[in-house]
Amino acid sequence: MTASSALRCHALAAPIALALALTVLAPAPAAAQSGPEIMQKYRQVHRLKDEEERLLLKLVSKTGGVKERRVVRWTMNGAGDLDKILIRFLAPRDVENTALLTWEAKDGNDDQWLYLPATKKPKRIAASGKKNRFMGTDFTYEDLRPENTAVHTYTVTGTEAIEGQPCWVIESLPATEREAADTAYSKRRLWIRKDTYTLVKREYHDKQGRLEKIELQRKHVNVGGTAWRPDELEMQDVQNGSSTVLIVERRAVDRGLKDDFFSEVELTRGGS
Repeated sequence: MTASSALRCHALAAPIALALALTVLAPAPAAAQSGPEIMQKYRQVHRLKDEEERLLLKLVSKTGGVKERRVVRWTMNGAGDLDKILIRFLAPRDVENTALLTWEAKDGNDDQWLYLPATKKPKRIAASGKKNRFMGTDFTYEDLRPENTAVHTYTVTGTEAIEGQPCWVIESLPATEREAADTAYSKRRLWIRKDTYTLVKREYHDKQGRLEKIELQRKHVNVGGTAWRPDELEMQDVQNGSSTVLIVERRAVDRGLKDDFFSEVELTRGGS
């Protein structure tokens, strides 16, 4: 081999070697996340020990009439990443102290009790009753439960931008016969932001597969660590034209709430 040939070979070998080195050093592209992985991450990154939210609730009729309620919602994340939730009405007087207690169960068979001051005792909500609307709102009892990833399937069906933010679009179906029988919905669709794993939109389809309701979560704020919460939530009933809006007026997190706060005794005792 002549000197000039050797130089040419060396000149060709150098960029090839560099390209191989960069290939080895470069990080592998991130694997696509599955629907269950995204939903598990959604629950994980937004987990708090406990929280309290004071809310203005607006009931908007299909003719535009508005009724206002004020409620407080306490949530505690306990053993097994299972939530307990207590919702209590503060005003007006005709609904004052009405309360709903929810204990999330791993198998999806959540316990729920409704307390009406007139009866002076809590009433357990039957599984079949969780399809009913709660206190004249556009939320059913099951809508007020945490997102239980153990009793739903999740499939990524695409991506879509909401307010300029890329989101996964995920289809959710009941994963068990009991969930399919108890739920009011044939399927739901969820929009989860890719950067913060926040839920920004959820669609509910009735048993005939028709779009029934759209839930929009807006004005997300960081409340600590990786946890985000919406300051405004709207549930729109597209079939009857009504909507329910929740606006957060005050929020406190990690107050040290205990298990006994989320009890039938506390349910009937009254709010602070």
